[in-house]
Amino acid sequence: MNLMPETSVPPGFVEVYAKYRTYFIRIAMSYVRDRMTAEDLVTDSFLKVMENQREEDFVPRNLAAYLLTVVKHKCLAWLRDRNARLKILQNQHSIEQRVVNERISRLEANDPQNLMMAEALAIIEQELRRMPERRRKIFIAHRYEEMSYREIAAIYKLSEGQVTYELRAAKESLRVALKDYLPFIGILLLSLSEEGNSAF
Repeated sequence: MNLMPETSVPPGFVEVYAKYRTYFIRIAMSYVRDRMTAEDLVTDSFLKVMENQREEDFVPRNLAAYLLTVVKHKCLAWLRDRNARLKILQNQHSIEQRVVNERISRLEANDPQNLMMAEALAIIEQELRRMPERRRKIFIAHRYEEMSYREIAAIYKLSEGQVTYELRAAKESLRVALKDYLPFIGILLLSLSEEGNSAF
């Protein structure tokens, strides 16, 4: 297949092209490892030398040897460009890999259950601060100090019915605030229960 332009071809060029093209392609392939790329580089090399001959009236003493040098330089330029592109891709991959490794490290260092529980406790503390003072104190007395309804009623001079109302209101506000965490809390309690049972 003749890929050389037919106009303004310097003397002897067609013969050299026909004789050495396949040989130069094999040499180029040994560098770039791709047939189509090798063919393109060899064709570009012939065209470059032909244009130089026409424009500069340059005639090398050994056209085949000169063409081989041009082919090698073309291959070298292609390989350098390819290497630069691969370095860019490698850097991008390295950055992505560092980000993934950081996420893995954070996940390994922080148990998701602990993180979720910490968030839930923070919401509980925030919601308790928002409650009316008496309701908050009644809830804390019953939940954390394990006081009975009767004991709380005596301290705050309320009926047990009023204590029941305040506790229900406190629990409802907490339930609404923790609606996104309730499934997790149930799973966590089940997990803790299973761990406790397996310990005996």
